[in-house]
Amino acid sequence: MLLNFEEGWSSLQKGITELIRNIEGERQPAYNNTQYLNLYSTIYTMCTQKHTNYSQQLYENYLQVFEDYTIQTVLPSLREKHGEDVLRELVRRWKIHKILVKLLGNIFHYLHNYYVIRRSLPTLREVGLTCFRRLVYREMHSTAKEAVLALIHKEREGEEIDSELVENVLEVYAENGMGTMERYEEDFERFMLQDTVSYYSRKGSMWIEECSSSDYLLKACRRLCFYSISGK
Repeated sequence: MLLNFEEGWSSLQKGITELIRNIEGERQPAYNNTQYLNLYSTIYTMCTQKHTNYSQQLYENYLQVFEDYTIQTVLPSLREKHGEDVLRELVRRWKIHKILVKLLGNIFHYLHNYYVIRRSLPTLREVGLTCFRRLVYREMHSTAKEAVLALIHKEREGEEIDSELVENVLEVYAENGMGTMERYEEDFERFMLQDTVSYYSRKGSMWIEECSSSDYLLKACRRLCFYSISGK
């Protein structure tokens, strides 16, 4: 039985929508065997039908799934948040995105082997991850940077902060370098170093005016020790 593209894609969309809802609700995202096999079989059929091979359309729509989900769901959820909340949401969205890339990669596995590899196209994993970097990371990395630097300022002034949250956000920077540290270095580290120089320059000037020589040296020594240990 031949499947036209509209029928096949409609069936796939329903399954993908259910999968996304499960992940969004933080429920177990795994399909049962019947659901998984139905989606896999639909893709297999659409890739192997004689005279009606829909591999290219499936590949294009695979990207469209990520773009639609990102534009309609992910970005609005990030844009409405500020400060630490936007950092937590960014970390959560990156985690969900990676899960979605993995699960959809499994479902579209035949397309990957049959079509993507043979034509030396960007892999399904690359397509999914690059979509996040292009649509989410590029818009949000500056906002996230400012929020992280604000937390670092609080810690420098003796306040307790969520250090694990900071570490998780910096992992988002690092992982969006796609195998390199370029994004972390360019989009965060160089600003953090500039901010550190500015902060301690102001502190140093203030201490010179307010403290004795011995107190100034003691404060400077303590800050140098703290910076060497924490990097802040």
